[in-house]
Amino acid sequence: MLPVRPLGPADLSACLDLGADRDWPREHRKWSILLDVGRGFGIDAPDGGLAATSILVETGPVASISMVVVAARFARQGLGGRVTSEAVAAAGDATVFLHASDFGLRLYESLGFVADGGCEGHIGVLTDDGGPVSRPITPADVARVYSLDAGAQGFAREALLDRLLFEAEHVHVTDDGFALGTVLDGVTVIGPVVAPDEEQARALIRGIARAAGGRIRVDVDLTQAGLSEWCRASGLLPIAPAPRLVRGGRPLPGDAARRFAPYNRALG
Repeated sequence: MLPVRPLGPADLSACLDLGADRDWPREHRKWSILLDVGRGFGIDAPDGGLAATSILVETGPVASISMVVVAARFARQGLGGRVTSEAVAAAGDATVFLHASDFGLRLYESLGFVADGGCEGHIGVLTDDGGPVSRPITPADVARVYSLDAGAQGFAREALLDRLLFEAEHVHVTDDGFALGTVLDGVTVIGPVVAPDEEQARALIRGIARAAGGRIRVDVDLTQAGLSEWCRASGLLPIAPAPRLVRGGRPLPGDAARRFAPYNRALG
C-alpha cells in the first residue's frame, strides 16, 4: 500500500500538476497559502508526481479540510478516503468541516460528515448600482477587524487572519464589517465578508469591486438568499453551489448571521 506522507511548500509544483490532471485551474497562490498555513497529506504515485492530496487547516477549535484530489489514473482505489482520513485524525477533537463537490459527497458522508449549509458562487463584473460603499482599511482599523472576525467565527484567529490580510490586494471596512479581496487565477475573490446586515455586506462588495475593477467572485452563504439575489441582479452569474459538511454534525461556533461569505471554499 502506498504510504501517506506530509506535504509542504516544497510540494507546490507537484500539487499544481495533480490538480491539472483533474482539470483544476493552476491556482498557484491558493495552493501556496494552504500549504503554508495548513498541514498537507499526500500519496506519491509510483510513476512520479502525486497520486492524492488533502490539506488540513487548524484554527482554534475548528479545522477545515480542502484540496482533496486524486489523479484520474488512481481513481476508485480508496486514495481520497485515505488522505481525508489522515486529515481527520490529525484534527483531533476539533470541529472539522469542508465544502464538497457532488463527486465527493458519498465519500465524506461515509466518513461521518453531515450536511450543514454551504455556499453558492457568483462571478462576473459587478454592475455598480450607486449604493453605499466601504472604505479601505487603515492601521487604526486592524484591531477592530480582529474583533469582528472573532465574533463571527466564535474564536480568535489572528495568526491566520494576518496571513490573509497580507495576501489580499484589497481590505475594506464599514462601521461594523470587513471584507478582503484576493486575486486568485485572475479573479478578485471577495471573502470573508463579515457584516451585521445585508446593507453593509453589499457596501463591502461594492467597495472592493469598484477598487479592483474587472471580474469578481463572491461565494455567498446559502442562508443569505437576499445577498445572492442582489449579486445576480448586479450581473454576477451563479455557479454550482458547494454544500458544507461537518464531521459528526457538530455545530460550528460563532455568529453565523454575520458570515455572508467565506474567504474561499477551502477556508471559512
